[in-house]
Amino acid sequence: MMTTTINSLQTAALLLLSAAAAPQTAIALSTITQQPKPSITTTKDRPLLRQFGRGINERILNSKEGYNRFGLDDRYTSDETIPCLDMQTTSDSDTTNNNVAASSSLYDVSSQREIREAYMANDNTQQGTIPASDGIHGRSSGSGCCIIRLTGKDATSVRGLVDFADNFFEGVDSGDNESDNDDSNGATSIAARRLKDLGVFRIANNVHAGFDHNVNEEGKMQVLYTKLIPGDDDEDPLLLPLEVGDLVGTKSLSGAHSGMSTLFDIGSQITSAVLGMDTESTNKLLDDCSRTTAKVEMISDNHEQIADTMSNSYQRIIRYLKPKQDEDAQNDAAFWPHVDSTFLTLIPMPEIAGLEVWCPSSRYAESDDMSERGEWVRPIKPTVIDEGAAAGMGAAEANSDDEDCIHVVALAGEFLQLLSDGQVPTCIHRVIAPKPPSAFGFGTSNNKYKPRVSAPLFLRPRRGDEAVLDVESDLRDSDNTGLYFEKGLMEECDEMRVWDYMDCMSPNN
Repeated sequence: MMTTTINSLQTAALLLLSAAAAPQTAIALSTITQQPKPSITTTKDRPLLRQFGRGINERILNSKEGYNRFGLDDRYTSDETIPCLDMQTTSDSDTTNNNVAASSSLYDVSSQREIREAYMANDNTQQGTIPASDGIHGRSSGSGCCIIRLTGKDATSVRGLVDFADNFFEGVDSGDNESDNDDSNGATSIAARRLKDLGVFRIANNVHAGFDHNVNEEGKMQVLYTKLIPGDDDEDPLLLPLEVGDLVGTKSLSGAHSGMSTLFDIGSQITSAVLGMDTESTNKLLDDCSRTTAKVEMISDNHEQIADTMSNSYQRIIRYLKPKQDEDAQNDAAFWPHVDSTFLTLIPMPEIAGLEVWCPSSRYAESDDMSERGEWVRPIKPTVIDEGAAAGMGAAEANSDDEDCIHVVALAGEFLQLLSDGQVPTCIHRVIAPKPPSAFGFGTSNNKYKPRVSAPLFLRPRRGDEAVLDVESDLRDSDNTGLYFEKGLMEECDEMRVWDYMDCMSPNN
C-alpha cells in the first residue's frame, strides 16, 4: 500500500475499516437510528421532484418493450445515434474561449458547444423543422450517451484503470489457489480471501464498500464497490476496502488513481459544458474527489457526517460471469434497463461488448406503436475517423493512431437531466453478458470463455451541506428548456442540497 501520512480526513477510513473488520461491529454501525439530515428538504414536500422520478421510471418501462434489431438493414447504428467527442484533460488544454480548443493528435478537441449539443435531446424533429436523418442523433431524439475519444497520456492513464480492474480479478482468482506457496502470491491470496470474508459493508445511508462475489446469488456478476477519501494536495485518495491495495500492489493502485483522475476531469468538463456552469459552481456541486470541507469528530454516532468526508463519487469494478447454457434468452441481462443516480457515468470501453443504450425514436412522442419508439443500440468504437485527417495519412499511420486512442462511454445520469431542465435525457441502459462460444454455432467449442470486465466511474453530486444549488447563479442557461421539461421543477430544486434530490426522486432507496 501507499506509504503516506494519514491525514485527519483519512482517519475516518480507519474507523470505518475497523468496523468492517468485525462484522458484528459493522452491523451495529449500520443499524444506528438514522438522524434527520441538516437540510431544508426535511420540512418541505417536493411533488414535482417525485413526479420527475416517476417519469424516468415510465421511460424505463417503455424501453423494455423496445426492439433490438441487430442484423436488420434498418436498425439504428452506433455511428448514427451516438455522437463521438474528442477531449483531453484540462492540464493539456490550451483554450482561448468556450468554443475554441487546441488540437490533440489528429483530432480537434471538441468545443463546449459541441459537447452540449451532443447530449441535448433533439425536439425539433417533433415539430417537423429538421429531418430526423439530419439530426446529430440520426433517427433518435437522443439517448444521453456519447463516446469520448482520448489520446496520448490521457489514454495511457485510463488504460492504467483498465489494467487495475483486470489485476483485481486476477488477484481474486488467486485466492482460490490454496496450494500456492510463493510468498508474494500467498500474500495476494490472503488479501483475496479477506475481501471475500468481509463482503459488502454498509457505512451509512447510500454509502457502502466491499466485494460481492455473487451479486444477488444469481451467478451473473461479481462487483467490487469502492469508496474514496480525498487526500491532501498532490496525494492520492485513500481507497476502501484497503485490502484492494494489498491485492493489486502499489503500482497497479497508482495506475487506477491516475485513470480515475483523468475521468473525473473529463466528466467535470462535460457537466460544466452541458449545464453552462462556471468553475466555481462546478467545484461546489460536483464531487470529483478533490476535496471535502467536513470537520467531524470521529465517533460512531457521527456515521452520517463521517460519510460526508468521503467522496460521493466512486469507482466500481464488475466481472460478468458465464451465462448458463440453458438460460432463457429473455432473462440473459446481467443488468436490466436502468438509469444511474449520477451526473455522468464514465466507462472505459471494454474489449468485450455488452453495454446497450436505449435510443428513443424522434417519433417517440407521436406514436403508440412500441416498435416505433426506439431501439437498443450497442455503442462501438467509431469506425470512420475525421475525413480530413484520414486524407493525409496512410493505413499504417491510421492503425497506429487508433492504438494511441482509448474510448470512454459517457452516460448522462438523472442529475444531468434534472439540472438541464429536460434538455438532456438520462441514459437508459442495460448490460447483456457475452454468450459462451458454443452459443454461436452448432456443437461445442474448445475456446475458453472470457468474462467481460467493466470499470465504470460514477460522477455524483457532493454530499456536504455547501453543495446547495442556486439556479440563478449556478445555471447560466436556466431559461432554456428541453424535450423532457417539467414546468416548475427548477423552482423546487432552487436553494436545495443537490444530493437530497434523491430522497424525493427515489424515496424508497
